[in-house]
Amino acid sequence: MKTERRLSSFGLKALVAIVLVLILQPLLYLVIRASEKSSSQILSLLTREKTIEVLALTLSLLVIVVFVNVLLGTAIAAGLHYVKIPYPRLFLVATVLPLAIPSYVFTYTWIALFPSMQGLWAAAFILALSTMPYMILTVFTAFQKIDLALIEVGRSLGLSKVAIFFRIILPQVRRSISAGALLSGLYVLSDFGAVSLLNVETLTVSIQNLFKSSYDRGAASIIGILLFLAAAVFISFETRLKGRDFETRGNEGFQNSIRRIDRSALSLLTLSVLAGYIFCAVALPLYVLVSRFLANPTAVAVTDLVTAAASTVSVAALGAIVAFALSLPLAFLISQGKGRFTTFSEKSILISHALPGVVVGLALVSFGSRLGGLYQSIYLLAFAYAVLFLAKSVASTSTSLALVSPQLKEVAATLGKSRSKIATEVVFPIALPSMSLGVLLVFLTAMKELPATLMLRPTGMDTLATQIWSAASISRFNEAAPYALILVAIAAIPTFILTLPRTTSKEVRENEIEKKVRFL
Repeated sequence: MKTERRLSSFGLKALVAIVLVLILQPLLYLVIRASEKSSSQILSLLTREKTIEVLALTLSLLVIVVFVNVLLGTAIAAGLHYVKIPYPRLFLVATVLPLAIPSYVFTYTWIALFPSMQGLWAAAFILALSTMPYMILTVFTAFQKIDLALIEVGRSLGLSKVAIFFRIILPQVRRSISAGALLSGLYVLSDFGAVSLLNVETLTVSIQNLFKSSYDRGAASIIGILLFLAAAVFISFETRLKGRDFETRGNEGFQNSIRRIDRSALSLLTLSVLAGYIFCAVALPLYVLVSRFLANPTAVAVTDLVTAAASTVSVAALGAIVAFALSLPLAFLISQGKGRFTTFSEKSILISHALPGVVVGLALVSFGSRLGGLYQSIYLLAFAYAVLFLAKSVASTSTSLALVSPQLKEVAATLGKSRSKIATEVVFPIALPSMSLGVLLVFLTAMKELPATLMLRPTGMDTLATQIWSAASISRFNEAAPYALILVAIAAIPTFILTLPRTTSKEVRENEIEKKVRFL
């Protein structure tokens, strides 16, 4: 049995190592290109005034967006969960719907109304709108899992509702707030479309400009490594900040038994904040898209629209499937317990998530040109999506596997099942429905990816993202509107599915018992 466990663990680690080699190709590309520069050239580039300004601007944007998301996103999630408002589920869907709208579409709609809109604060506003759903959805889900018994203890000790919130509730959702901040921050570090349209030169824009203007790939790679290091420092800071897990027994049916705060002033404040966010992030962008579409004097090329939509869906779906397949070895390794190799692998994949699409695209152009028929194919583009968004798939897949009852694994083990059979015949079938949500999230994000798509798409193939960018970058907003509307409409479907109520813990246990009986 011990030999089998060692072989199983070795096999998983070998698969994870192969995945790491594939995923870290862009970083390897950066190192190779940067090594073409001498030490003095590297030092000169990193210490020049322009580089320091760009780095300071990127970090300022990161801090502003994360700070706004932590405060406002947590407040919105708390209001949706704890305050008595009409149709809370409808408001939740509306606040998460901006996930379906790419940051460059947000920018395009606001610039269409306010052409002079540009600069740091404009970029912070747009990126906060774009990333707020990550915080809202993550923290709202954490609120649903809070141990109700601890709140009752707080009430019995005479704590006020404010004291209960800050002393009992917040410590239990601290890690979720941290996770939401991490997702938002990494999105800001890797964003290209919004900051480019708003004339804000962040590290990603600087990399793109260096490649396009001077074809100095060594200099661009050095800036890429600087971006990589910024992401690594941010992830390290987030890891230290969130601390250890808050131990809780986990309470069943908390969502059904919660006592919502019924105060008219608080309800009105919550509704006002929700209405303001939904207006800025959903209503206004959709109004601009529809009005521009109706005002377009040029007839819409339906064939081009359908072709671009089909290309977008097919390659994004393929990328999501590839990402899911690559995430499985690490997810199963994580489910067996943490170790040094596992922790290293997790952080490596998470940091690679911060690499911008332009770096991934250029790395795969360089390496892909040696792959013959795979070069400039949808398969290489799908692999690029998998590289960019593997962190999302790993997080979802490992979490889904962790939710499978340990008792169920023990019963299977007592019946003589090997670890590999327990994983494939018991754990995987139970976790699959939850893991499919991760596939949906990657699919949703891949549809909106722009830089990698521009660089790696097959010749003659257009996606909705490339069509939007081609028109919006030259201020032809009316021509971009049909493609943007179709992209938002398609992306709204997985977004809506992600907001559907999850199965309660009681139902999960009943399903596990049923599966256990069948297994026996």
